[in-house]
Amino acid sequence: MPPTTEWYREQSKHNRRFYERLQDAWPDDVHDWKVVALFYSELHRANYHFARLTGRAPGSHLERNLRVRRELSRVRGDYSDLYIMSMRARYRDGHRLVDSRRRLAVEKADRIDEMLPF
Repeated sequence: MPPTTEWYREQSKHNRRFYERLQDAWPDDVHDWKVVALFYSELHRANYHFARLTGRAPGSHLERNLRVRRELSRVRGDYSDLYIMSMRARYRDGHRLVDSRRRLAVEKADRIDEMLPF
C-alpha cells in the first residue's frame, strides 16, 4: 500500500526537524547533509501535494521533477535548484560545501514551504 498524504506530511516535517538539529549541533559543519535534509523535506512536501491532488505520488526523481515542472510551476525553479544542490552536495561537493550554499538552500526550501502549505 502506498504512503498516505499524512505520511508524506509527517516525513517532510521529520526531515526539516533533522535539518534543524544538524544546524543547532553543527552550525559550521556538515552543510552537505543539511542541504540533503532540506531537499528531502521538500521532496516529501511535493509528494504530499501530488498524492492529495491526484491520489498518487511520483515513484522516481525523474517522474517527480517532470511533474513539478508541469503541475507545480510556482515552485519549479526553487525545487529544481534544490534538487541540483542536493545532488552536488552528495556526489561532488560533500564535506567542502560552504555555509553560503546551505543558506541559499534554506531560502529555496522556505519559499517552497510558503507556496505549498500543508
